[in-house]
Amino acid sequence: MRKYLTLTNVLLKCGFQMTDGKSKKWFKLFLYVVLAISFLPMLGLLYFTVDALLPLYSQIDQSALMMGVMLFLACILIFIFSLFLIPSIFYFSSDLEILLALPLKSIHIIGAKFTVCVLYEYLFAASILVPTYAAYLHQGNIEWSFLPLGIIVMVLLPIFPLVLSTLFTILLMRFVPFFKNRDRFNLISSILVVGLGMSFSFFMNSLGTQSESELLQALMSGGSSLLSLFMKLFPSIPYFARALVEGNLWDLFIGIVITLLALIVLLSIGKFLYFKGAIGSSETSASHKQLSERKLKQLTHRGNKKWTYLKKDFKILLRTPAYFTNCLLMVIIFPILMLVFPLLNQQDGLSAFDFNTLILYLQRMDHFLAYVIWIALGAGFLFGIFNQISATAISREGSQYTVMKYIPMSYRDQIHAKLLLGVLAGVIGNVAMAAAMSLLVPFAWYYYVLYCLISTITTLLINALAIMLDLAKPKLVWEQEAAAVKQNLGTFVALMLGMALCIVTIVTVFFIPQEWLMISAIIALVTTLPLAIGAYVLAGSYAERAMRKL
Repeated sequence: MRKYLTLTNVLLKCGFQMTDGKSKKWFKLFLYVVLAISFLPMLGLLYFTVDALLPLYSQIDQSALMMGVMLFLACILIFIFSLFLIPSIFYFSSDLEILLALPLKSIHIIGAKFTVCVLYEYLFAASILVPTYAAYLHQGNIEWSFLPLGIIVMVLLPIFPLVLSTLFTILLMRFVPFFKNRDRFNLISSILVVGLGMSFSFFMNSLGTQSESELLQALMSGGSSLLSLFMKLFPSIPYFARALVEGNLWDLFIGIVITLLALIVLLSIGKFLYFKGAIGSSETSASHKQLSERKLKQLTHRGNKKWTYLKKDFKILLRTPAYFTNCLLMVIIFPILMLVFPLLNQQDGLSAFDFNTLILYLQRMDHFLAYVIWIALGAGFLFGIFNQISATAISREGSQYTVMKYIPMSYRDQIHAKLLLGVLAGVIGNVAMAAAMSLLVPFAWYYYVLYCLISTITTLLINALAIMLDLAKPKLVWEQEAAAVKQNLGTFVALMLGMALCIVTIVTVFFIPQEWLMISAIIALVTTLPLAIGAYVLAGSYAERAMRKL
């Protein structure tokens, strides 16, 4: 136990930080405040959703079902994100070779690293459960034990999905040597996560479309009968849900026992398999490609500096699995998902509407063009920063950031090239979204062209803000590439800021009087354009000062 506690303490001090460790206290406090404010719109949306649905579930005696759904959502998020986190901490961290040489048992290393992972995932659990708890408290009619039991459930909930992802990783690394290559593992696991996400969406859609009569019958039967659906993946969820809503301590005890048994299974299997799978896991691949004289001349010809630098950054993003999956893959996948899911469910409801009539009606609405402008401005904030390229522009350089100091190119041009790459990816994402939507909802073509042009303005603005944030305090100390994106507080702040600006922009439309809607849209457009251009210029001038301090 003493070795476990000591190792856990060391790992937390060395790895549980989202900045470079040199930031001043006021700057860290500022980042956390910005992060908290940016997170509020999403938390508020989740709260109002649960608060609106909860009375409907209470009328049919299914309050525990609503809680089970939210617990299930939290577990799914934790499981998906931990598939990236577990390999990087357990197998691909730079401290592994040192730990393997120390007089430590495998259960000490597994226990300490697992504890670090649990602490990382508490943020996902809290982001789902805190608004849910608040909605239940607002509705009333809950047991006196709701809050203390809620804290216990929040502490225990991430353990079971983390056990599943850890066991999956341990077995894969031990019995499939093919995955011991870090780049190969990251790429394939990323594709697997996308597949899991799509499968989960199909599963949730099937619950509401395939057997509606059975679903209604199960709802009306009472006694939280639908909670048995969650037993298949996370068996502790039904017991935790009933313990919270009904105040049943016996259910809480069963949920705790299931969680402890999962931990025992993990430690028992890890005791025999972890060391054998960990040896040699720090390897990476190299092509050792030789260039011919002709190819060398092609690669070294003189060209535009910014364009050449942009292509260099793009090739790094494309060839590095951690960067490709976190920065480029979702730009490709998200529009496809937007197109595929409605088409698959078209027979269940879309065909019941006359879309041609509906589209003509919408296009003839007063101020329809104003709605397009507002939506385009909001979408640019969200999809423009979704790729995280600008938000990690400096952090991705890592210990090689000094190369930026001595290449024959000004800091202004380097930052503008990195910024334009993020903007280009954001524009491609917005164009792909518009193309997917045009196939589903065929408005007049010029509306989609207008959407793409206007969203480019806010895409430029949010990317300029994100790259300045990364310039202020980049995360240059990391063990592997994924940490520059996943464990970067600045990246998370930029993403939440883009999401908050998107929600605020679109929600603002509902509070503007109809007679002022078009005028306000034009004012917003005219105001945002110089702000975006000014932010682009400011990012270049700020780079001249910030880079000298690094």
